[in-house]
Amino acid sequence: MKYIIGVFVLMLTACSSQIDKTYYQLPDVYQGGASEQSSVTQLAKKPQIWVQPIRLSNMLVNAGIVYQTTDINYTVANQHLWINPLDQQLQQNLISGLTKALPGTVVANQPVEDNLAKLTVTVNYFQGRYDGQVIISGDWIYTENNKVINQPFSLVLPQTEDGYPALVRTLGQGWEQVISDIAKAIQAQY
Repeated sequence: MKYIIGVFVLMLTACSSQIDKTYYQLPDVYQGGASEQSSVTQLAKKPQIWVQPIRLSNMLVNAGIVYQTTDINYTVANQHLWINPLDQQLQQNLISGLTKALPGTVVANQPVEDNLAKLTVTVNYFQGRYDGQVIISGDWIYTENNKVINQPFSLVLPQTEDGYPALVRTLGQGWEQVISDIAKAIQAQY
């Protein structure tokens, strides 16, 4: 009888201590932008950029949102998770942002033809920090014909409110800034 009561108490404790998971998606600040559909004849006339899959540092490949807890410690949240893989969200926002910023250019996540510009982005840090700052850094490489542009990016943004929703919104704003900077550098090449 003691055994049954012990198992029952253990089950009750396990059920009551379960924490709900919360899922997040980066805000799509480019909603309502230019249509991504183009006819084949239009594709042949426009410059084209192939946005290759985003490369993430190992700590960012997890489903959980990364948070720096001290100057040397990091944690990956167990209850605050990305709804879709982070690399896919970053790539989709990058494509949407470049499509809007470069209206005369076809921006795609797959190569449309053999001889086209390629954009490769590596993200090393994309997280909140113990001092209320949000960190985004990495680099990008743009290649077109014989031209190569290699630029690092590094942003430290203040998180104006506490909590993961504010963190995700600030990360989204920072990523929008990175996209804008990439678009300006590419546009300067045309």
